[in-house]
Amino acid sequence: MKAERSSDRRLASAAPPAAVALGAGLGLLLQGPKGAIAGGVVGLVIGIALWRVFARRGERRRAALARELPAPSRRLLAERYEHYRRLPSDLRRRFDDDLKLFLAEKRITGIGIEVTDEMRLLVAASAVTLTLGWPEADWDVLAEVLVYPQAFDRDYSFEGEDLAGEAHAWGTVILSAPALRESFEYPDDGYHVGLHEFAHLLELQQTEFAGIPAGLDASTSREWSAVIESEVERIRRGRSVLDEYGAEDPVELFAVAVEAFFELPGEVRQHHPRLYALLGEYFRQDPATWEADERVHRG
Repeated sequence: MKAERSSDRRLASAAPPAAVALGAGLGLLLQGPKGAIAGGVVGLVIGIALWRVFARRGERRRAALARELPAPSRRLLAERYEHYRRLPSDLRRRFDDDLKLFLAEKRITGIGIEVTDEMRLLVAASAVTLTLGWPEADWDVLAEVLVYPQAFDRDYSFEGEDLAGEAHAWGTVILSAPALRESFEYPDDGYHVGLHEFAHLLELQQTEFAGIPAGLDASTSREWSAVIESEVERIRRGRSVLDEYGAEDPVELFAVAVEAFFELPGEVRQHHPRLYALLGEYFRQDPATWEADERVHRG
C-alpha cells in the first residue's frame, strides 16, 4: 500500500470544482442567476471540506508509515509465520509497511472477546499476505473484521461449531480467534482461516462470490474457470494436495487453493503446476521459490 492513495489524489483535486459546478447548477435551476452564485459558494465550501478529508487521510497514512512496527510484532511474525520468514528482505519491509497501514485504517472488532494486539496483528498479516504483490491495493472491499471467541454455527451463535470463519458480500469477515491462532501455529497443513476468508473477498463480483478472482479479462477468466473445474475433479478423485473442502464448489476451491499456495507452495508447484502458475501470476508472488531459498539458506 502506498502512503498516498492515487484515488485520494484524484478525488482531492476533483472535489472542489465538481462541488462548485454542482452547487451552481442546482442554484441556477432552482433560483436563477442569483441562485447559481449562492449555490456555487456553497459548493466551494463543500468542495474544500472534501479536499481536506482526502488530504488528511494521506497525512494519517504517512504518519503511520513513519512509525516503526513494534519489535514485539516483528518478533511474533518471525516466530509464528513461516511465510513472513521466507519473504525476501525487500518484500518483508513492504509487508511491515502494509501491516501498519492496514492496522491504522481497518476496523477489527471483538464479539464477546477483547481483541488483543496479537490478534489484530494476525488478522492484518492474513490480509496483507494476499495483497503484498499489489502496491496500489487498499482492501477497500473490506468493511470490518469481526473476531469471535470460538467457532460458530450458521445462525452466528455458539451453540454449534460449524464455521471457523465466514466472508460476506457486503465486506464483513468473521474469524474465530482460536482457529486463526491455530492457522499460524501449524504452517504446513494447508489450512489457514485468515487467508481463506480474505481470499473470498477477492472473488467478489457484483455482490456475488464468483469462484475466480475479480477483474480478469475474458480469456484469463476462461482459463481460471477451466483450472478450477479440473482441480475440483482432482480432489474428488483423491489426487490433489488441496483440502477436500475445496470440492464443495468453485467458490471454496479458490479459497482452498489460496491457502495451499501460501502454506504448501512447493507441493502445489510440483503437483499442480498450472494452478500454481495462475496463482503466482495473479498474486505476483513466488512462495515456492522463496521456500526453497530459505531451506538452502538454513543449510
